[in-house]
Amino acid sequence: MKNKIKYLGYITLVTVFVACSNLLEEVPLSQASPENSFQTAANAQAAIVGVYSSLQLPGVYGKCQGLLSTDENNAGAKVPVGGVNLYTFTADNIEVVLPMWRDHFVGINRANLAISNIPNIDMDVTERNSLVAEAKFIKSLLYFNLIRYYGDVPYKATETASLDNLNIPRTPVAVIYENIIKDLEYGVENLKVKAPGLAGHATQDAAKTLLASIYLTRGSMAKRDATGDHGLTDFALAAKYAKEVMDANRYSLCDYFPDAFTVQNKNNNEIIFDVQFKSPGLGVGNTIAINMGLASDATGVNNLLAGGSQGSIRANPYHQYYYEAADSVRLQWTDARIKIVAATGKFIRLSTVDKEPVAAAKFRRYPVHDSSFPLKAQGDYDVNWPVFRYAEVLLIYAEALNETNGPSQEAINALNQLRSRARNVNIGGVHRDVLPRSLTLQKSTGLADLTLGNPLVSTQAAFRDYIFYERSRELSAEGKRWFDLVRWGTLKSTLRDMVAKMTAKSLETPVVQWPPLPAITQPVATTQVKWTAYWNGGSGQIVEWNKITGNVQDFHMLFPIPNSEVLANPSIGENNPGYN
Repeated sequence: MKNKIKYLGYITLVTVFVACSNLLEEVPLSQASPENSFQTAANAQAAIVGVYSSLQLPGVYGKCQGLLSTDENNAGAKVPVGGVNLYTFTADNIEVVLPMWRDHFVGINRANLAISNIPNIDMDVTERNSLVAEAKFIKSLLYFNLIRYYGDVPYKATETASLDNLNIPRTPVAVIYENIIKDLEYGVENLKVKAPGLAGHATQDAAKTLLASIYLTRGSMAKRDATGDHGLTDFALAAKYAKEVMDANRYSLCDYFPDAFTVQNKNNNEIIFDVQFKSPGLGVGNTIAINMGLASDATGVNNLLAGGSQGSIRANPYHQYYYEAADSVRLQWTDARIKIVAATGKFIRLSTVDKEPVAAAKFRRYPVHDSSFPLKAQGDYDVNWPVFRYAEVLLIYAEALNETNGPSQEAINALNQLRSRARNVNIGGVHRDVLPRSLTLQKSTGLADLTLGNPLVSTQAAFRDYIFYERSRELSAEGKRWFDLVRWGTLKSTLRDMVAKMTAKSLETPVVQWPPLPAITQPVATTQVKWTAYWNGGSGQIVEWNKITGNVQDFHMLFPIPNSEVLANPSIGENNPGYN
């Protein structure tokens, strides 16, 4: 029995390789081992396919994005997530907390297996080092996610191949940071640069972007906790790596904001690293479109057949106030107040007093699929998930520079690239999803370029506040917000302040266009929604958000270690505070 378990990890990985690639010849399971699974360059390449496939798992990027409630969006009350959306989850949660832990470690084990065995293959050295660097990149990304979700977690330097040495204690976050930084520095030296045929692969710029994100996060937490030099060294390194990606000139913003996300424009020049999905019926699709898309005016099965989404992830109704009045493209594309007409495939706007939640529909396409798409494959879509876009590099650079030295025109210039792109509108309208685009500049000057003297960015505090809103305007529904609120230390205060503002807004006399509330420093968007009618009558929204507000606590800045893992591994010790 022990021998069977010893090779279980290898057998599982071999199965993944065969499923994902024809490069690996069949090996009898009784003979599966590193010695006969890692013999040729083809074996090494197939192993890396298996490592990348880990990113498609539900607990990594296949399903669990967007389930945590933030000021951007929340999962509907009917979504079975065990209270994650309401901040009532416990260490016994098997819907999200356990899958995220389990699936990240599955990927880490696959990466470790590749890292340990590919160096032993007789093949081109440069190619071999590049494949090892890809595995190290995925391992670093997975550990970066884990320590942000769970804090200290067991660090596994090698693959788990037997029952021996399973009880590994939690490794301090600081140690894990040093390990993944070292692996990514290896990647900077050995990964390939962007080239045709490398879509979905880690590149040198992807490693630098991940390093920039790591340093920004670590610096923010040091500033939050008033430790060390309050993050100054890390902020400088975040700016350094972001600037190197910018100066390489291998990536650029799409001319039109929606084109960074449409299926028709996959693998565009803005994508630095994403998770590739294919559909239908191949087992490598995702649930993004069905959870984060547009509903139709039909119901049930007919909605799905029409290409409609279940809309499980909804935009926070107050999120519209984060946008400037002229920032209509990003607002309308991200928080979509429209529906698909099932009979025609056209779109209609929601009523000004419509009680339905607004879809967080950034990753939709119209329709979500064509009529030949099998109903049984609902939830099996080929929408790629962007882990890093060039837009985020600009945001990291601007934030890191401000935290290091305060406002500068150089940092403002990075933000102006996003504002300039947001000014481009489609002549046919935001929701006319036809390529190629016919773009023109908005006549409004509401999104004019910022200058150093602009009050929005004239001081370090004002600049920091601008970044708070701009990251949400640009990256909403991309799985970034909870991480941002945690690293800034504002998760509880942001949600509670937001609900207070929503409640105050619901008491106002309904009007078509409102001025900003005093606590909001950014201009607000023009809207046709009558807030009182929507808020007080809208599907119990105010009741639901009051629950979230009352439930969220400071300890929710970490997830609990799954109880099943604590029981299986006594070396884990006590759970995270708040979950015992």
